[in-house]
Amino acid sequence: MSIDDLRNEIDIIDDKIVDLINERAKFVLKIGEIKQQNRSQVYVPNREQEVYLRITSKNKGPLSNECLKAIYRELMAGSLVLEKAIKVSYLGPEGTFSYFAAKQKFGSSVEYIPARGIECVFSDVAGNRCDYGIVPVENTIEGGIRETLNMFVKYDVKVCSEIILPIHHYLMANCKKEEIKKVFSKPQILTQCKNWLAVNLPCIELIEVSSSAEAARIVEDAQKSEEGRCFAVIGNSEISHKYGLKILFENIEDDPSNTTRFFILGKEYSGPSGKDKTAIMCYVKNRSGALVEILGPFKSYNINLTNIESLPTRKKAWEYCFYLDFDGHVSDQNVQKALEEISKKCFDVKILGSFPKGD
Repeated sequence: MSIDDLRNEIDIIDDKIVDLINERAKFVLKIGEIKQQNRSQVYVPNREQEVYLRITSKNKGPLSNECLKAIYRELMAGSLVLEKAIKVSYLGPEGTFSYFAAKQKFGSSVEYIPARGIECVFSDVAGNRCDYGIVPVENTIEGGIRETLNMFVKYDVKVCSEIILPIHHYLMANCKKEEIKKVFSKPQILTQCKNWLAVNLPCIELIEVSSSAEAARIVEDAQKSEEGRCFAVIGNSEISHKYGLKILFENIEDDPSNTTRFFILGKEYSGPSGKDKTAIMCYVKNRSGALVEILGPFKSYNINLTNIESLPTRKKAWEYCFYLDFDGHVSDQNVQKALEEISKKCFDVKILGSFPKGD
């Protein structure tokens, strides 16, 4: 067959795909009507996980599983909007890692609302100004994001899903490396690239700003001046397209395994997917052995503890609570038994959410 013949075959298949996608959308609308009647949540993370597992199990190639999941991510995002106009708050401005994490989960069809800080994301969700929020919760280099964890003490929101995002940093500028006079980025990014910077740009002034996107905006504005043309920014590669900067060096982070975990905040828990995690907040009396007593049931019921952080309650001096997350869903029998025992050793246990594990 000629190329034209093959392209004609593709066109025929494309016509069928479009019809099938819209046929699928009709069923989505019917489900949306039932959800409205039952006042059920629109975004169902465990159902999303089921779809991904099913389509990848059916995949025989040549498309990779990741490619297939990316296609379905946009398909499911479009389906969400058919059921309800979705607003997602994220730590802005556009171009931050939180923004790209949100896009990875919700695709291009929802409305993204940039927030000025992590607390603003919590406030947007708690105050019903947005349906969901995206916040960073843990980094493989810097550990738990305490600002995020502290907000769970203050706000009544739920964790309904998580996103695991590999973090890669790029040096971007519109000049040669030898001409760079200043490098702009957020403090955490500069810290994560300090060895590379010490070797490659040892005498260059490092300027800390609120976000990598803000750094790119500053550098873009500075291009009008002679000095500004020698400014550089470190951040996500997508920033280069938005702000007209050239990528000079890729993957300059000191640790190639650098990864950040993000939480999706909502108002309801997620159902079990078979591969879940649970996050809780334990409020204990300030006495010897309190933490040991909390940890005991995890061992007794063979539950893998994945994170633990101590946080001030902000209610009384030297009074602390503990954030914990672990494998399993709150509906699992062993988790229920463990939580029952833990509750007896605390004056309050707040279940933040059970949610599908991020890939």
